[in-house]
Amino acid sequence: MKKLKVFLGLLVCAFMVVPFMGANAAEPVEVDNAEDLYKYLEDNVTTSVKLTKDIETTHKINVTSDKVIDGNGHKITYVGTFKNGSNDNTVWGSDAEKPYNGGVYVIQAYDANVTVKNITLTGGNVGLSANGANLTLEGTIDVSGNGFGGIELTKGAAPTLSVPSLTINNATIVNTTETDKLPTLWTDNLTTEEVESMNIEYNGVKVAVTYDKEEGKPLQVQLFLDENNLPTGDNYVELDAADYRPAVEEPTTPENPKDENNDVKDEAENPKTSDGIMIAFVALAASATVVLVARKKLA
Repeated sequence: MKKLKVFLGLLVCAFMVVPFMGANAAEPVEVDNAEDLYKYLEDNVTTSVKLTKDIETTHKINVTSDKVIDGNGHKITYVGTFKNGSNDNTVWGSDAEKPYNGGVYVIQAYDANVTVKNITLTGGNVGLSANGANLTLEGTIDVSGNGFGGIELTKGAAPTLSVPSLTINNATIVNTTETDKLPTLWTDNLTTEEVESMNIEYNGVKVAVTYDKEEGKPLQVQLFLDENNLPTGDNYVELDAADYRPAVEEPTTPENPKDENNDVKDEAENPKTSDGIMIAFVALAASATVVLVARKKLA
């Protein structure tokens, strides 16, 4: 009887591992100070970060690996200085404390897949940059109060960088300081061919495309939230929303939904659940091992 109790106890403990392992894998790291924010956003291990307080930063935050950044309704404010120690965010250039080339972005997504949601990014030259990155916006994204505008899509000089992409996934973008000279979103340092090949998916926004008449200047995408801020003149062409909003296909019902679902299941893997399945598989294998060991002990 004593051996039987030990066996049952081991079996129960082994299977309890499965749900806890799955829950821990999905939990974001919570941060409430700048030091932890730098550590987790700039490392190559953490995959999800969630703010629990407003945070001030004295330098640009580089995100160089795949991340989900959940602002949880909080704010990241740049409070450092700009070129030559200026406190004016309309002065383009790096801060004095941590010099680097280019402007001061509150957050720069660099060569990675980065999702940003429910956050305010303010105080910098630019609130958010996708530099050769695939950027997804969700929830409410507030980029008010930056000296040159809200969001920049660009590609640096590194040969490994790709053309950036943007997905605005049922998001609300806020920019109370937008003007005709300070768009909410724009492309920079991209050729006309690269701009035309960009993947931009969005909902509920206005887009303007402008040509700079100076020789050699490429096509530029600019996004404005307020129609009153749209630029006018010979160098402005307004695009119809359909040019940037893919047509929505009407859903069709297959003749045999069960058979259709079975076909799809074998063709595609769900990236959001594959890790959980693997963890569960490993845990179940561990459970089987515990059972075999326990049985030998009982024999």
